[in-house]
Parts: sequence; C-alpha cells; structure tokens
Amino acid sequence: MLINTVILFLRDALPIFVLVVYLYVHLPATKLWLLLSVVAGALLSLIYINQIHVIGQWFDGKGIELSLWIYQISVYLLTLILGYGLSQNQASKKHYLSWVAGLMVSLTLVSKGSNFILYFDGYLNQSNAIQSMLLGTFLGLGICLSLAILLYLTAQWLRQRLGPWSTWLLVLIYVTGQLVNALPLLVQVDFIDASATAWSSQHLVSNEFEFGHLFNVLFGYQATPSIAQVIVYVLALLIPLAIFYSLKLYSASHTGHKQ
Repeated sequence: MLINTVILFLRDALPIFVLVVYLYVHLPATKLWLLLSVVAGALLSLIYINQIHVIGQWFDGKGIELSLWIYQISVYLLTLILGYGLSQNQASKKHYLSWVAGLMVSLTLVSKGSNFILYFDGYLNQSNAIQSMLLGTFLGLGICLSLAILLYLTAQWLRQRLGPWSTWLLVLIYVTGQLVNALPLLVQVDFIDASATAWSSQHLVSNEFEFGHLFNVLFGYQATPSIAQVIVYVLALLIPLAIFYSLKLYSASHTGHKQ
C-alpha cells in the first residue's frame, strides 16, 4: 500500500506539479488563474468519475480511453496556442494566456486526478490500509513538492538567461512526452498497432526505477518505446518548433522592411 501510493503520486501527481510550475513561470503576476483552474479541474474530475460508467459505453465501449486521449490532445493543442501567444509582441493580445494555462491545468487534473479519486475511494473503507495510505501520501507529496521547487528555480533561471521561449520549450517537451505516454490508450482500443519496439534501454534506466518515473514525467522517457511512439514524439516536437521558427523569421523580416 505504501509503495503503491508513492508510485501513484509519481505517476499521476508529479505531472500536475510539473505543468503548474512551468506555466506559473510564464504567468507569475496573478495566482487567480491557478486557483480557478484547480477548483474547476477538481469539480470536473468528480463529474468524470461520477459518470465513468456512462462514458465507458460511448464509442462502442471505448469511451474512457478515447476521452483521456482527447484530453491529452487538447492539452497539446493549448500548448501550441500558448506558444503563439508568446510570439505576439502586443501586451493586449496576451491576456488570454491565463485562460489557456488554466484550461491546460484543468484538463490535466481531470485525466490524472480521476485516478486519485478511484484509488483512495477503494481503500478508505479498509481501516488496516489507512495508515500506510496516509504515510504514502505524505511521502509522495514531499517528493512532488521538492521536485517542483527545483524545477521552478531551474525554469526561472532559464527564463532570465534565455527568455520565455526556453521555458515554453520545457512545456512543449513535457506535453509531447505525455502525449506519447497516452498512445497505449489507442492501442487498447485497436486504433493503432504499436507492437514493434524501436529499441530497449532497460539496462540503462528502467521505467520501474525512480529515475525512470521522473524522466517519463519530464520528457516522456520510455525504456522500450514502440516505433509509433518515436514517430509521434519526433513529429509532435519538431513540427511546432519549425513553424514557430519560421514565423519568427517572417516577423523579423517584416519588421525590417517596415523600418
């Protein structure tokens, strides 16, 4: 029970902490967006769990897997919108970034937080498991908070040295990793075939070890990724970078012509 609770926090709580830290570096002026997004995410998680049996019947019994995949795709697309907002120099066009960040946090809370509700609801009625569960919760929270503080300081340093695009790149790498981690959901419902393995690095860093969990959260590390996961990872990471770099060059040349 203790180990399971700690692993649950590393797998499902740490991604929430990482996303909040990265986004808060971009939007430090106000905490209102974060408070509202957490409350909205918590409420949506409760609604999602309450309707889980109904959702499971959608799309011929594939509703849960597809809904979680849609959540992850939505977070990825919102990350691209966040990047577009950074490319706009007018401050008046950046007010919507708080709404974008809030939606990203809320959707992540629904996809990850629902696992917590199911997990704790299943063990709260077992009196012999409460002590281990509470201890695991404190340990898991401590680990998540410690890593979040380190990541926040690192992201702040990068932003000060290299500018906002460096921390947006951290968000893109994180979200791309989470997108790749969600691909097995499509395998479960036979939408894609991911049986072929690209390589194996189990002997270096296993996904079962602590560093494996951490790397998986930060950039989607897989010890034995499928070819489909590698292709999606590369395309989801490089295509937005190429597009925004082209837009930046176009904007710079357009500004030069005006002068």
